[in-house]
Amino acid sequence: MKSIIKYIFSFLVIPLFLGSCNQEDDIYEIFASGTWRVNNYYTDCNWNNLAYKPGNPVFTSVDDLKIINSFTVVFEDDGTMRGNIDGGTFTAKWNADAKDRSFSITNISASISLSGKNAEFINRLKNVKYYQGDSNTIQLAPQDKTTYIQFNHQ
Repeated sequence: MKSIIKYIFSFLVIPLFLGSCNQEDDIYEIFASGTWRVNNYYTDCNWNNLAYKPGNPVFTSVDDLKIINSFTVVFEDDGTMRGNIDGGTFTAKWNADAKDRSFSITNISASISLSGKNAEFINRLKNVKYYQGDSNTIQLAPQDKTTYIQFNHQ
């Protein structure tokens, strides 16, 4: 009788345990979910624990924030993206891997000549290698993971 109970217990509990181990993100639920607005860029962070050490915001003046907060991005589920920058737009391709949370943006093309904060934003996008976040807030970081761009759902 004990062996039957153990078998039934194992049969019912092990699949629940194994099913709960899959912590892989739903890429399209996160990214292809509408318009994202740049919140700020951050430096000197602990990428593995942003709640503990979120880093220092790069921009703090109202004028600078007004410009970068106007940058928006829309990630399409076909792997394309489009966005608004100060006085123009851009398009690109994006790819994410939920297993290792790697992320890349390629083939960026802007409708205007890039300079100033526009050029800085596009260069930061080109250097992105990793993501984290959810359907409300996402962070994109370069290889070293000591800085990141934070986006909020608009």
